[in-house]
Amino acid sequence: LIDNMREIMLEMGFVEIKGPIVQTSFWNFDALFQPQDHPAREMQDTFYLESQGDIPDYSRIKQMHECGGGIGSTGWGGCWSPEVARQEVLRTHTTGVTIKYLAEHPRPPVKAFGIDRVYRREAIDSTHTPEFEQLEGIVMDEDVSFSHLLGILKEFYEKMGFPEVRFRPGYFPYTEPSVEPEVYIEGLGWVELGGAGVFRKEVTSPFGIDHPVLAWGLGVSRVAMLRLGLKDLRLLYQSDIEWLRRTPVSIKL
Repeated sequence: LIDNMREIMLEMGFVEIKGPIVQTSFWNFDALFQPQDHPAREMQDTFYLESQGDIPDYSRIKQMHECGGGIGSTGWGGCWSPEVARQEVLRTHTTGVTIKYLAEHPRPPVKAFGIDRVYRREAIDSTHTPEFEQLEGIVMDEDVSFSHLLGILKEFYEKMGFPEVRFRPGYFPYTEPSVEPEVYIEGLGWVELGGAGVFRKEVTSPFGIDHPVLAWGLGVSRVAMLRLGLKDLRLLYQSDIEWLRRTPVSIKL
């Protein structure tokens, strides 16, 4: 399934990017305009390491968080701490890789994607595991709009074998406007398959990115559960020989 998703993204003209599993909080949180007291940063949600990492010049990020960076935003107020930003974590999403890539490529066009494993302190049950795969895509170019984002998403999901796609408003900390794509599954109805939006200027401005950035992501394991008809996510990660024998080698869509 991951190979099939990769083929679709490459066919649509995207380049694949990679990044380290261990990220500083700077790239995982701060660069995405998540406040340093945000609940997602709590120990019960994130795997923190004892180490600290190097971070780039943070003056514009600090200004953005504290007072809005002069772009008409109010920021978060308070006092932004570089020591908090240096704390290393197991990445909680692939968006930290994305924003670092954008910071290194601030001029359009940029059309990139990544499929990688991420880590969160989840209680293990039939629909949650502490590590899982995530697919993420971004487009940055002159005059791209929210309408372009919806068109790209519709094409992507159709290529994945979901002809019926609809969108409903959503909320994500670093995109505005934001949307949640849903696909229609026979017998299940409408199923949410990810999140998407346009990066806020609070995210892009500190890195000198002057053009809109369209971004979206989805959990690969949720798609795998739908395709394989699984009721328990843990089946994807256990060494059950009989189940592996019964499951097709390829589920190419």
